[in-house]
Amino acid sequence: MPRPQENDIEGGARARPEDINTASMEYYSDGGKKLLKGDRMKLWAFIFRTCAMTVSFLSFILIVIVPDFYLFSALSYVLGIAIIVVVYTVVQVGIKGHELRTKKDVISPKVALWIDFCGDQLLAYMIFSSGSSGATLSMFISNNGNNTNVTLQVVAASISMSILAFIFLAPAALLSSYRLFANL
Repeated sequence: MPRPQENDIEGGARARPEDINTASMEYYSDGGKKLLKGDRMKLWAFIFRTCAMTVSFLSFILIVIVPDFYLFSALSYVLGIAIIVVVYTVVQVGIKGHELRTKKDVISPKVALWIDFCGDQLLAYMIFSSGSSGATLSMFISNNGNNTNVTLQVVAASISMSILAFIFLAPAALLSSYRLFANL
């Protein structure tokens, strides 16, 4: 009987590193950098929060340029929530961007999971409720015709930006809730 080849694993030869199937391992190769699954989720949450920050800032700017916006409580509510969302997302984007760049945690991971979960859930609800209250006011203004068309269009654009911010915050909230309950 012939002797097995040297690279035969059943014959006792060791497997070479290039022969090991790495497709099922815990990391993905992305441009030469290894990203863990948790880092991928952090990256997507970072992207969603960055988009929500940008759109909320646009909503804030659009409400501020409406003349006499302070006369309507719904527009003041939209403005207040837009400011809160912008501040929260700026802080989150700064912290998460630093963590993704340096691979070091700014806050302890357990505390960060709870802050992400509570903040994303609360602000997603708040931004959606501000959009719905602003939409109600927008319908009232358009039916009564007591403002110009330009004002109504700016209000509608701001409310659309609030709802778009919700659309970006909702996946971030889902990712943060998944990360929290996966790590309990």
